[in-house]
Amino acid sequence: DTHATEVPTHPRLVGELSGALNAFMRDLEEHNAAEEIAILVFTEFGRRVRDNGSGTDHGSGGGAFIIGQRVAGGLYAEYPSLEPAEQLYGEDLKHTFDFRGVYATLLEQWLGLDATPLVGGTYEQLRPFRN
Repeated sequence: DTHATEVPTHPRLVGELSGALNAFMRDLEEHNAAEEIAILVFTEFGRRVRDNGSGTDHGSGGGAFIIGQRVAGGLYAEYPSLEPAEQLYGEDLKHTFDFRGVYATLLEQWLGLDATPLVGGTYEQLRPFRN
């Protein structure tokens, strides 16, 4: 968590995550299984825009990554505004896509399940997968 010393800590943590994901994908490729996997990297909370002195506190908006050989790549939602008037409470990013839509995307398009009972409703989905 990066409530403090975020500047040196965050790049190290992202580097560790990147290295682990890269090693996992290389292993899948070596076993001819890479096309069978979609990875969702998602945080359970976002970060506030405003610095607290040496880090950032929990906020409302966050990011997610869908990774895999069959993922088309790209940005799939509008980037939230950094303007204070557009933020929640003047310092929280306002999400532009409901996280349940991300879950529904993977549940329906990747796993072939009906997402409605699992996410508690019907939500807009992304189109991240190549055919």
